[in-house]
Amino acid sequence: MSSDVLSQKRFQPLTAGQEFKGSYINVRVPNSEGWLLVRSSQNGMEFAKPTGSGENLSAQILMFGLTPTQTPDEFVALIKNGIGQDTNPNRFDVLDTSIEYSVERGYPCVRYSASVRDKEAQTSRTTKEALLLETEALYCRHPVRDTTGFAAIYAHRGRAPYSSLKSEAVDFIKGIQVPEGNR
Repeated sequence: MSSDVLSQKRFQPLTAGQEFKGSYINVRVPNSEGWLLVRSSQNGMEFAKPTGSGENLSAQILMFGLTPTQTPDEFVALIKNGIGQDTNPNRFDVLDTSIEYSVERGYPCVRYSASVRDKEAQTSRTTKEALLLETEALYCRHPVRDTTGFAAIYAHRGRAPYSSLKSEAVDFIKGIQVPEGNR
């Protein structure tokens, strides 16, 4: 979503690091000023922050159903397949991608990193252009409700790479946690 479109709609402004606690997952807004709540539903939350004309940062938490897997490789393949189904090859040119299993949380997770060219990025109400879309994400199987999963996704869409993407993504992803009584 472009910064022009963001400024034209009435989205809820948020406080840096603001928390939303839930029974399934706790969500923390990225720890900087200027974030807006774009969407909130039973399937997740989406935050956005304009960074320039037609450019923005986004932070999302998505929740979804997952089929069973027996091994880390099967889990990685399941997540990779889901990402592939969500990536329209007519719209996106994949420049770089990495996906690997992670044990950092004590339950099955996959770290995902990608850089793609979005050939149809909406930069204003009437304009589309090709922009770079950089994504850092962590996809996890919920440790208790194991037929479901969640993804913490931090992304930048812009004309040039965003130098702070990785460090800001790490901070946002750390703020997405399964509540203590639910692990």
